[in-house]
Amino acid sequence: ASTANLAIILVDARKGVLTQTRRHSYLANLVGIPHLLVAINKMDLVDYDQATYEKIKADYLAFAKQLNINDVRFIPLSALNGDMIVDRGEKLDWYDGPTLLDILEEVPCAHTDRDERFRFPVQFVCRPHDSANPDLHDYRGFMGRVSSGVIAKGDAVTVLPSGATSKVKDIQLYGTSLPEAHADQSVTILLEDEVDISRGDMIVKSDAPAQT
Repeated sequence: ASTANLAIILVDARKGVLTQTRRHSYLANLVGIPHLLVAINKMDLVDYDQATYEKIKADYLAFAKQLNINDVRFIPLSALNGDMIVDRGEKLDWYDGPTLLDILEEVPCAHTDRDERFRFPVQFVCRPHDSANPDLHDYRGFMGRVSSGVIAKGDAVTVLPSGATSKVKDIQLYGTSLPEAHADQSVTILLEDEVDISRGDMIVKSDAPAQT
C-alpha cells in the first residue's frame, strides 16, 4: 500500500465516518499516498439520499483538514447495483461527477520524486554479527523500498512511531554506496546513530514529517 498513488477510503452510507475510516485515512497520509478517494457505498440502503451523502462528505472534510489532506475526492455509489462504478445508473442523477472507473483512469500513475515526502517502510534489519569480517560487527542496515520522495546522505531523518532522530550515514545497493535513493528503489539505509528500529517502522525526513 505504501507504494500506491491513490487510496480508496470506503464508507458505509448507513454508518458515516467511523474510527476505522479515520485510521485508514491517517495511515494513507502517513505513508505519503497523494490522492484519496472517499467512496460512500451502499447508497441503495439509504434510498440514494443526497443529504446523507453531503453530511458524510462534510464530516470527512472536517477530519481531513486536521491532517492537512489536500487532494480528496468523493463519490456516492452502490456496489451491489453497480451504480457509479462503471456506468452511472439511474438513482444518483443528482451527482454530476465522474464514475469510479473514470476517476481511477484519471489519477496520475507515478510519484514525482522531489515533490513527494520521503517515506521508507523498514522491511528488514540487517545485523551480520556472525560475519568473519570485523568491519561488519557494528553494521546495522535498514532494508526496504522507498515508497516516495528522495533521500540523500547527510539528510536528517525521523523514525516513526518512536520519533527517534538521526542522519543518513550511507545508502547502499548491492554493496555499492549511492549518493541518494529515489521512489521505488530497494536499498539499505545506514544511520549515524544507533537507533532502535524494527520491521514495520517508517523512516521519514525530519523536515517533512507525517501530519498528525
